[in-house]
Amino acid sequence: MSDDVRIEIEAVPRAGLSTDRLRQAVAGHRQVLAELGVGDAEGLIVPHAAALGHDPGPAAPFRATVFDPIGNRAVELRGTLDRPEEAEVRPSAFRPQPSAGELTAAAAVLRADPAFPPGDDVVVYRPMPPLADLENPDGTTVRRPTLGVYTPSDPTGVRHRIVAVDLTHRAVDWTPAGIDLRMHHDCEHTVPEGVDALADRGGPDQVHVKVLRGDTVLWDLLVVRPRASAPQNPGVGGGVELRNVRYRGRLALRQAHVPVLNVEYEQGTTFRDDASFETRFSAAGSDPVGWGWRLCTSPPRTILERTDSDSGNFQGVAFHHDGEELRIVSELAAGWYRYASDWRLGDDGSIRPRFGFAATANPMTCKVHRHHAYWRFDFDIGGAADDVVEQIDAGPISPDPVPVIRETSRRRADGRYWQVRDKSSGHGYRIHPGPYDGTADAYGVSDLWFLRHHPAELDDGNPGPRDRAAVNRWLNGESIDGTNVVVWYAGHYYHDQAHPQPHQGELIGPELTPF
Repeated sequence: MSDDVRIEIEAVPRAGLSTDRLRQAVAGHRQVLAELGVGDAEGLIVPHAAALGHDPGPAAPFRATVFDPIGNRAVELRGTLDRPEEAEVRPSAFRPQPSAGELTAAAAVLRADPAFPPGDDVVVYRPMPPLADLENPDGTTVRRPTLGVYTPSDPTGVRHRIVAVDLTHRAVDWTPAGIDLRMHHDCEHTVPEGVDALADRGGPDQVHVKVLRGDTVLWDLLVVRPRASAPQNPGVGGGVELRNVRYRGRLALRQAHVPVLNVEYEQGTTFRDDASFETRFSAAGSDPVGWGWRLCTSPPRTILERTDSDSGNFQGVAFHHDGEELRIVSELAAGWYRYASDWRLGDDGSIRPRFGFAATANPMTCKVHRHHAYWRFDFDIGGAADDVVEQIDAGPISPDPVPVIRETSRRRADGRYWQVRDKSSGHGYRIHPGPYDGTADAYGVSDLWFLRHHPAELDDGNPGPRDRAAVNRWLNGESIDGTNVVVWYAGHYYHDQAHPQPHQGELIGPELTPF
């Protein structure tokens, strides 16, 4: 870290209803208990309910999904923070991803099963898909987290098996329907960490960060760690999330995260990936506010930099300033996938969102596939109102920016970039596509969307088909000329392990530059 740059980190609470407060409201909400068919709130999975909107007050709206793991059913609550007992209740098809505790419990059931293979080299890991629920004849379903069993010395050569575990009945299904279960090959050489090695040691969910050079505050922002990032319940997180991002005192971004992350294989398999499950990486330094937040003395190293290990000494969010920019980084796990969630905040006001892709030993990723990461940038240049999006198609003669006045989507093209500008001050940010960000295919849908801000439009709900991003559902022709503007930006990463592209191993993401 540069001698004349200081990083100040302070833990701050998130706005919303705590788990205990929402559970209290659920316990007194007869419709919730009736819809789930339970007698009390004990045993229900009740989340922290984040407040929606800008600068939420005591009566801010919230949405939260309450889940019964025994009945494998959920309801969504829509209400206000001051009266959660009066929240509207709706049925929900959302099923939360298995938690670390749930996976550890499932692993104990699996290891006790008579068919569990012998040997000290057996690893029980988190595979894809995360759930293999079973439908009963009466239409009810049984929740069954999946586990991968990696047996490198199996005498039959079967290295990977994917099983489903019914925790309620403590039963293992070694051949869950619809999953390719017996695999004889590895697509990567890095042995995955076992599920019992991924314990969360606690620590704050959110911190206030300042970057100071001398007496000048360059950056002032909130950082939310992946495990608490929006959107969740419903939703599967957004990686490292930034909020209320100010450069030299001027507001630039109200919120920035990756709410949609998916992958499609050429043979047709698709996944919607979890962007909230933190895994370990290497980071040396101190923890000024407790576990999960590390101020580094050298650059942190995710699996992209290590390449030989799925372990590490840290789990959470790491900060490092190299003299020119602040790096904010975490590593995520979605099954065998490993993702680097990375932000670079330059001393010159530039913002470089980055996302990286890797994997541990698995039977899938050597098949040709494409990852798609969708950033959501809630631009509030100097404030929430009076912003405009403009498109520039650069050429031999510098053209005038063309305002985009209605909600729409766009594809990237050579020389094309966009800017979000505050009409009053003239200040703004230009959005230049990154060199490895690709262009959308049919599955990727598009490259950018320009939308009017609505507090609940944090997540597309994964309505399908095939886990495809559904940001288009919000395009309804609203004006975005002089309003509160949200930009969705998609990066598309092509991975062919047999024929590597020059960009493989690189991080994708746009360049946001101030003007």
